[in-house]
Amino acid sequence: MKKKLFLLLLLLTMSCPIKTTFAEQTESIPFLISSDQKQIEGSIFLTKVYEVAEDFDPSALVENGYEKDGYLFAYHKTDKKMNENKQTKELSESIAIETATDNKEGILNRLPQTIDYNKEDFTGVLSLEHNSIATEVAAYKTQNTTLSTVKEYTELMAADNSYIPQTAEKEGQTLQLTDVNWAVMGTGLSGDTLVPTEYKATATYSKTISDKVPSSYVTTAIYTGTVSKPEPTTITYTLTYVGTPIKENSTIMEKAEKQAHKQIQQQEEKETKAIKEMKQGNPIFIKMLFGAFIGVLFSSGMVLLFYKKSQKGVKICNLQDEEYICIGYQKMNKSDFIIDLNPLHERIQSPFFYFVIDKYTAKKLYGKTISITLHDETKEQMIIPNSISEYGQPYCFMLEIGGIEHEE
Repeated sequence: MKKKLFLLLLLLTMSCPIKTTFAEQTESIPFLISSDQKQIEGSIFLTKVYEVAEDFDPSALVENGYEKDGYLFAYHKTDKKMNENKQTKELSESIAIETATDNKEGILNRLPQTIDYNKEDFTGVLSLEHNSIATEVAAYKTQNTTLSTVKEYTELMAADNSYIPQTAEKEGQTLQLTDVNWAVMGTGLSGDTLVPTEYKATATYSKTISDKVPSSYVTTAIYTGTVSKPEPTTITYTLTYVGTPIKENSTIMEKAEKQAHKQIQQQEEKETKAIKEMKQGNPIFIKMLFGAFIGVLFSSGMVLLFYKKSQKGVKICNLQDEEYICIGYQKMNKSDFIIDLNPLHERIQSPFFYFVIDKYTAKKLYGKTISITLHDETKEQMIIPNSISEYGQPYCFMLEIGGIEHEE
């Protein structure tokens, strides 16, 4: 009971920090745009395209040991493209100017053909709509004008204004007599004196007229165009995976488990057979044989324990003839977290690798980044389980690194 309680508390302790890590990763949820699988020159490639926020960690998009349609896909590369996003809209803006006349040509000279727009983070250039121009009177003023006319009157016998009409009509207005000029047109003798006998009058009539006339005008015009404002930058990541066929016997781990189970069954069958033979024989001989058998089991157990401890760390498999073959083991150093493939270079036949980290080592590496080196190339892999159920299990991942070092 105490052991079960201890294991439960240990599992809860392990799961808490991982949940926090997942929550941090999902603050900006990636959006899967497309997933495409195609064959190029005999090889199967799977590409997944995501759009994420600028601060999103692309390593969280990588899937380890991804299986689909009978293929096991290994992560190959990630391509990155920045997206400058913006929001756009159609806009119309009205402006008004004041002019002294309503002359259209003069007004057009004062109206700019384009104006800059900058409001509420939207910016852009708007263009003048010529059909929208409208001019109206803004204010009036009083303007005085004088209307006048001149009339001549002849054959007048005396230079007397009473002979002249006092008003005259013009353009529907009645004008008043304002001035008269007299001229002698004929003379005669009165006794021995020569005196005027006929006059001509030149009369001027005038009137002051007051009118209200426009003193200023207001012209309105509409400008239209497309404006935009920037939005948060996003990044498009294209992840490429390389696929290899999965045989009927499934994954390497399943094969290994089946082989181990078969060996255990064979050993149990041998032990059962030996015990039956001993029961049918001499009791003293049976006791001696049983003691020897116990000693052999103890020695075998110690050897098996030593062998299992030697297998702790990382199991390294290389793709050879369409099958991942184990080419060696390495222990993980607690300080540097490096898998060095160079000591195994004679066994490497392809750049495709499958790594299996034992469950004890994997627990120590959760949330950490390890380095894999081959020749002058180094790649990194973050140890993040795909689900909580994977805790306490060996951690597997695939990787492509280096070229072909050894050929048969």
